[in-house]
Amino acid sequence: MKRLPGWRKIAGMAKRVSKDIGKDRLAELKAKHFTPKGREDRVARALEILDSPGPSFNLDKETWMWVAQDVEIEDI
Repeated sequence: MKRLPGWRKIAGMAKRVSKDIGKDRLAELKAKHFTPKGREDRVARALEILDSPGPSFNLDKETWMWVAQDVEIEDI
């Protein structure tokens, strides 16, 4: 029988976490952070930024291509 390193034994004993727990926790944190108080100000600021001209940063063509083609860009 193959012997496992100590850390693998401990990792195997750890409770498996459901992916839904992470989503629930995220929803809870968002609800705490984005309260109804100040919502109008947040929306007004967001709309102002969306109406502003163009991006506030400059990227070269190679970087734009990397961003557009990278499969795992959403994980960054």
